[in-house]
Amino acid sequence: MQIALIGSEADPQIVHVAEALIADKNDPYIINTNYFGEHWQLSYDPDFNDGLLHFNQPIRNGLFRIPLSDITSAYWHQYIPPSVKASDSVSSQWLDQEYASTLLCWFLFSETKWVNGIDAIRAHHCKPIQLRMAKKLGAKVPYTYIGNACDVALQFCANIGEVVYKPVKGGETAKFVQQGDDTRGLVQALLKERPVTFQAFVEGTNIRSYVLGDEVVSVQIDSHNLDFREDINARPLLTPLPKPMQDLSRKICTGLGMHWCAIDWRKNTKGEYYFLEANPCPFFLFVENETGVDITGRLVKLLTT
Repeated sequence: MQIALIGSEADPQIVHVAEALIADKNDPYIINTNYFGEHWQLSYDPDFNDGLLHFNQPIRNGLFRIPLSDITSAYWHQYIPPSVKASDSVSSQWLDQEYASTLLCWFLFSETKWVNGIDAIRAHHCKPIQLRMAKKLGAKVPYTYIGNACDVALQFCANIGEVVYKPVKGGETAKFVQQGDDTRGLVQALLKERPVTFQAFVEGTNIRSYVLGDEVVSVQIDSHNLDFREDINARPLLTPLPKPMQDLSRKICTGLGMHWCAIDWRKNTKGEYYFLEANPCPFFLFVENETGVDITGRLVKLLTT
């Protein structure tokens, strides 16, 4: 079974998944999108609804090209923008768009099982869409304001009390809005630079649920930091998740068009779970190594069935 792995050949998780697939007698190919155009190319025929990935150097089994229709499934770990070299007569922004649009011919190829697909990746880049969908499916979500209208943001912070702020797309950790005499100055400075997500802080425990098809594996991550990702001493511990929350986790995963994901919850002192986000391409090696839970085997099963 030919399986594409989207990410860097130097990424430990990509290498780990590739080795697991080989051990399961599959043919994985690591496809680094940063090399698109320079080390590999794409052909697509819309009339025939198929195409080819062309490689300058042979990949596994000595192949120089692979039909898109031969790629049974694809594991999306990380998209790295192509390294585009613009000439004097062409802008790099325009070239970036051309390369990205061409790659969509593959990313939207429906004969391949994408774990996960481009639509789920895009939804993760727009956290408000995720929050709206999760709430629609029955999840509790913290009070949230997204935008760059300063007066509205200040009123939100004044009404809520303890507030955190973070990027709309993600990529940076959350920070507290320090309420006080300089709150207006902080908010104005933030919103002058970019739109921001402001969210009510939920006092409680960090819970991460890995949803893999019908299975849900959850860990508790205790930390004194606002964002446990900044805490080098934070360690995951396996924790049971109530059945209603397991069911909701599956609903959110499928509702967002995903085969698997990692959902971050905040469990408050009343035992209520608040949805924060669902990551369609999460890291898991650290959790697997610390707890011994077999996430890799479950992921391989998703890619091969």
